[in-house]
Amino acid sequence: MTDPRMEDHAVGVELQLTELVEKRERALVQGRTDRAEELTAEIEVLQTELAATAERIAGEHFEVPEIEREEM
Repeated sequence: MTDPRMEDHAVGVELQLTELVEKRERALVQGRTDRAEELTAEIEVLQTELAATAERIAGEHFEVPEIEREEM
């Protein structure tokens, strides 16, 4: 089992990445290369964060708790 909060964080970062990539594409189409470069820098930061989060998720495992049965 992994911490679902980390998985939620990864999904949030992926959504942010998607939005920034779309903004960068629009900037390139509009000829705004300066804005596209700014967005590329932001994208790289989020990609690094996503990779670090994925590493944490991959290495994070909690043991399944044992539930003791009540004797009757």
